[in-house]
Amino acid sequence: MSNYIECNDTVAFHPGYYIEEIMEESGLTQKDFAERLDITLENLSLLICGKQSLSMDVAMKLSEMIGTSVNYWLNLQNAYDACF
Repeated sequence: MSNYIECNDTVAFHPGYYIEEIMEESGLTQKDFAERLDITLENLSLLICGKQSLSMDVAMKLSEMIGTSVNYWLNLQNAYDACF
């Protein structure tokens, strides 16, 4: 599975795409980022690859860590899921 999909003449990105960008910009390793989110390294890797959907729990942790809303993350996941 990819971290983006073409759908109805647009491209929907999996939330993992943005998580990877944020992680890289922060200079943190996947291990460090996973620890800060209090999730497993495996779950973070699956999210980044687009092989796992973003859960409410992870959306809440991301919103607290980054200062975004929970709905921001859930809307990204919903837009991606709507293309299937």
